[in-house]
Amino acid sequence: MTTMKIQRLHYERMAYVYVRQSTPWQVMENRESTERQYHLRERATQLGWPVSHVEVIDEDQGRSGSTATHRSGFQRLVTEVGLGKVGIVLMLEASRLARNNSDWYRLIEICGLTSTLIGDESAVYSPREPNDRLLLGVKGTLSEAELFTLRTRLYEGRWNKARKGHLQFPLPTGYVRGAAGDWELDPDAQVRERLTCLFASFRRHGIARSVVRDLKQQGLDLPTRMTTQDGYGSLIWKTPSLSAVVRILHNPAYAGVYVFGRWEYSGDRRSAKTGKVLPHQVPMALWPVKIEAHHPAYLSWEEYVKNCERLRQNWNREEANGVAREGNALLQGIVYCGICGCKMGVQNRALSEKRSPSYICQASYQSGDADKICQSMTSRPVDAAIAEAFLEAVSPVGVEVGFRVLEQLEQDLAAQRRQRELQLEQAHYEARSAQRQYDAVDPDHRLVASELERRWNEKLERVTHLEQAYVQAEQEAQWNITPEERRAIQELSQNLPLLWRAATTTNQERKRLLRMAIASVQLDGVSKTAEIDVQIRWRSGVLTNFAVKRAAPGDGSLKTPQEAVVKIHEMAGQYSYREIADRLNDMGYRTAFGRPFTHQHVGYICRRDGLVADCE
Repeated sequence: MTTMKIQRLHYERMAYVYVRQSTPWQVMENRESTERQYHLRERATQLGWPVSHVEVIDEDQGRSGSTATHRSGFQRLVTEVGLGKVGIVLMLEASRLARNNSDWYRLIEICGLTSTLIGDESAVYSPREPNDRLLLGVKGTLSEAELFTLRTRLYEGRWNKARKGHLQFPLPTGYVRGAAGDWELDPDAQVRERLTCLFASFRRHGIARSVVRDLKQQGLDLPTRMTTQDGYGSLIWKTPSLSAVVRILHNPAYAGVYVFGRWEYSGDRRSAKTGKVLPHQVPMALWPVKIEAHHPAYLSWEEYVKNCERLRQNWNREEANGVAREGNALLQGIVYCGICGCKMGVQNRALSEKRSPSYICQASYQSGDADKICQSMTSRPVDAAIAEAFLEAVSPVGVEVGFRVLEQLEQDLAAQRRQRELQLEQAHYEARSAQRQYDAVDPDHRLVASELERRWNEKLERVTHLEQAYVQAEQEAQWNITPEERRAIQELSQNLPLLWRAATTTNQERKRLLRMAIASVQLDGVSKTAEIDVQIRWRSGVLTNFAVKRAAPGDGSLKTPQEAVVKIHEMAGQYSYREIADRLNDMGYRTAFGRPFTHQHVGYICRRDGLVADCE
């Protein structure tokens, strides 16, 4: 039957042998299967094709047969068959050519049109014959069903193992796998304390970028495990980066929780390179597997949830407050429009303009839903009223944080010193290890000795650099505080208005204080002409409503101090302009621009206010 199917027309064409394994691992390990596929060349010569007319297509090695998109060898085979250049296609089994019916049946259809045969180790099939075509269709269906069954079995087995917390995957830095397969803290004290330092820094700053800046200023690197084939799993130290810090802060494993299924592969978003569905994060409440107290933790679960919320609030988006920045607008990120309810933005001014920033609602205008912005107002009167309400609300509580601040400073300095000591100790160990390797080598083997000497020198240079950095950091960190200064700090901490107005208090710190007590502020500057309706929603849930007078033209301009004007009124008619100016300067008064008074200044004020004085 086989020889009857093969005609002279087929011998005039090429015989193609298609070789494929699904993964690179199968290519390396399943040698017998690969060898059987290459032996199909002898099968072609046995069927009558000369060796020069037998070609092997093996460029799809290590690629899945579930799709033909990225299989250039299969695409070339289909093209050659469609051009009528192929007499027979030899494969080990149907699954080698395709694991889905769409590619399989398309190949059968093209083979039937061009009278191309399909063969395996035991038989030759003609797609033009009904029985052979039916048999080939069954083989393709079984091949696809086999892949689906294997996938389902492996998928359910993986989830069953994950639900018990036994599914293994690369452990995050700071953990190692014990003898029984359980998670244990890294035995390296430097790794553990460096991660503890990172979480403490975020607890203090609340901003991931500030943590990166803090670590870099102290010269502290972050530990990581290599994921490449060479040196897989070995510990290395890298310069802190924002992505590394955010990845650690978002990882629930550091809270002692085993989680599986944080990412979901569904939706319409696909990779432009591979065509695969892009993953997206699953909300924390919908994690399918979450086993608490699964292993030792670096922080509590409550603190992890709080950190995630702080990171989310740091996003500059509509639903988040964003990071408190150094701008003058104190309500940045927490102010909303009282007309449309959208979040209001901040319109900053250049320093040369000497103008206060403005709160502006332009969300509807930017989206095209409105022809103009909702409202806009200067921040100066609103911020002043909000600050006064805040200080009035918290002053009865009595803020006693003086000693806590001092203790926190001392703890931070001790923690930073400890990290520098661990890093220096690790550098000394690496230098001694490099020296031992250099001493153990044969001196006559210069190629090896020179390389080991170079590595030893690099380690010694690193030790020298860290020692210098350690000495400099110790000098900068030295500080002594007297008992009198401690009492002054405690008294100052109980006077929040004085702290608020202090020149050393930054706008960023003022915004953080406001956000501790205030959840949001709603402004309505449209309903009333000369006033702005303000509604404060405190974190306790209480609402405070009041109105603020709009800034009139000239309110923000520089003016002569009122005390000086009063003195001019008192001395007018008794002294000359020049004498009044000299007396004002002797009393310490200055003009609106901070300059000494002259007779021109005094004369202008007298004429403006209708006062009579001796011009001389």
